Amino acid sequence: MPLGCDIPFMNRRPFLQALATGGTLLSAGCTESLPLTRSGLETDDVFEEYWYEETDLRVQFRDDVDVERAILVDSTTDEEFDRVEGPGGTVRFPVIFPNRLETVSSSYPGLRVRAETPDGTAHLSVWEVIHGVTRAVEPLPDGRARFTLEKQGDAPLLARFVAIYGDVPNPTVDPQADSFDPSTFDPGPGVIGIEENRPLSPSRTDLVVPPGETKPFETTYAPFAFPDGVDAADCAGDERTGKITVVPGSGGSMAYDFTYRLEGEPVNLEGRAAACPDSVVDSN
Repeated sequence: MPLGCDIPFMNRRPFLQALATGGTLLSAGCTESLPLTRSGLETDDVFEEYWYEETDLRVQFRDDVDVERAILVDSTTDEEFDRVEGPGGTVRFPVIFPNRLETVSSSYPGLRVRAETPDGTAHLSVWEVIHGVTRAVEPLPDGRARFTLEKQGDAPLLARFVAIYGDVPNPTVDPQADSFDPSTFDPGPGVIGIEENRPLSPSRTDLVVPPGETKPFETTYAPFAFPDGVDAADCAGDERTGKITVVPGSGGSMAYDFTYRLEGEPVNLEGRAAACPDSVVDSN
């Protein structure tokens, strides 16, 4: 399959042989730039394959190549992120930092690995589509929300912020609004992993969804609570439509509509808000 296309049954995938330096490959609906080469070394003379493991990028070199130094850089700016001296057969580059809500992993043109050998230098282009899908948005009795996030594709996703807004009682900011500036917006992720995805350490690895996996989350805020009070009409079970948007650490956003109903006798929440405790799971 072409570089950058999804392989749903595995996280590892073999590196493709370059057909022509600097050309493009079009196959199965994926268009991508072929890896760059310099100093007389072709990419496939040095690199065997690459894949992601949790928060790291793993790159494997060919057995017959002596790699003296491996360097991870930004494909656009050539900014150096990391370098490993004498990496051996496989090098590991951390690319996601959930404790800082940051990642250097991104969509095209992504990253580049520079391998320096006694015979010259070779380059490997690394990029993946960062895409996730939310499902089963469920109002909780205390006004918070529960949902799942599925990572589609071959790279992990870091949830920098998850917003729930639209026709909900206590909406967040709209991350897809023209006025939204992610560079100055830093409220935290707004979610926490639950069940098997509960956070096990302050590193917040619960915010990382590996390729092809689905993780459960709950919001730390209460989009389904009424901060100004609630009455019986608010909990009458009328169908409403909200929106949930995931802002990944790599940039961009993914937004989905969901429908839900608020039902039950209104209850106060710590004297600050009220909610409908018997609300119905969404139907998206």
